[in-house]
Amino acid sequence: MVTPVRDTFLYFAYGSNLLKKRIHINNPSAIFLGIGRLDDHQLDFIKYSDHWRGASATIVPTKSHHVWGAVWRVHNKDLQSLDWQEGVETNWYFPKTVKVVTPDGADLECRTYQQTINPPPRAEGEEIPHDRRPSITYLNCILTGAIECNLPKEYIEILKKIPHNGQQASPKLIEKLDLPTSINE
Repeated sequence: MVTPVRDTFLYFAYGSNLLKKRIHINNPSAIFLGIGRLDDHQLDFIKYSDHWRGASATIVPTKSHHVWGAVWRVHNKDLQSLDWQEGVETNWYFPKTVKVVTPDGADLECRTYQQTINPPPRAEGEEIPHDRRPSITYLNCILTGAIECNLPKEYIEILKKIPHNGQQASPKLIEKLDLPTSINE
């Protein structure tokens, strides 16, 4: 059970903020608490990000699917920074409160972000269209973070099967994140 701490909130990260180095760039107070599963949602990609040079992740409400992610405790003073990073002011993402289930069965109320424009749910085995694929760098960030957070191996294998668009983010961003340039490194 996660004990509430005054002046903080719980944040469920399923994309680039799985990576500890990434979340701490804009949200230095973030403390990793563990992992959780968001039920009845599917991980997908939709809006092209010039920053990443590919589509960014979103969660699509979809029955009988789930998304694994990291649960972070973030100080309220970083809320504005997190909202800025997620593009709330520019209507890229909107915050929402979700119930996340921990591996030991506890329910946590967490803040997360969903894109304001979402694709329709994908059918089982349906590939992400090329124009909605993440860049190599963004996918590396998600995969490296998933491994770092110790998400379930089966889920990591699903992440590894996500096709990328063949693009790299800017060298400056890659350097800031200290990521391998290839998913297989």
